[in-house]
Amino acid sequence: MSTAHSTKYSAIVVGAGPGLGFALARRFGRELGEVALIARSADRLVPLVRELQELGIAAHALTADAADLDGLRGTIERAVAVMPPLKALIYNAAAIQPARPLALAPKVLAAELVVDVAAPLAAAQAVAPALEANGGGSVLFTGGGFALYPNPEMAALSAGKAALRNLTATLAQDLAPKNIDVAIVTICGYLAEEGRFAPDTVAKAYWDRHAAPADAERPFELTYA
Repeated sequence: MSTAHSTKYSAIVVGAGPGLGFALARRFGRELGEVALIARSADRLVPLVRELQELGIAAHALTADAADLDGLRGTIERAVAVMPPLKALIYNAAAIQPARPLALAPKVLAAELVVDVAAPLAAAQAVAPALEANGGGSVLFTGGGFALYPNPEMAALSAGKAALRNLTATLAQDLAPKNIDVAIVTICGYLAEEGRFAPDTVAKAYWDRHAAPADAERPFELTYA
């Protein structure tokens, strides 16, 4: 669903839920004008899109399972096709299933790595041509402190965030010549209703990175602590 709205640019948020995902959609939608929210559940997206519309932000709700790489790519391509020129992709999805290493089935680990690592790559590959054609933009991934401080109770997520961090470092080198800034926001803390880890405050850090001038120092990792 979408609103008819004259805008200049757009953003896509993969993994749009009621917390940080919605805050990111609201921030980038307000700044750029239009935003597509992608999640597995259409029912989950409906109230979020309605709230964005009430704020005057043109919004689209699209469903895709990040575990289905071809489906995710197709959904992203459809979003790009119906919106104004794309300027930002934010990948905020993750597979979160607590388990210690000895209790972690290898097949479960492999499945989680699809969502945590392969899907962000697929999403970045899907938007790279559009971002380059539009004069550049940003690809931002949601990282986590487990990449730096692995937690044995969250063995799969710790591995996934570490792998995503390294993937970001290499992908940034590939896309920099195309004027596409790639960064991972490593959130070292837990989201809260107020303070530094309130979703809106964290979302501002993503926007500030996106809006940073091209000649600014932009390392591949933004540590948010």
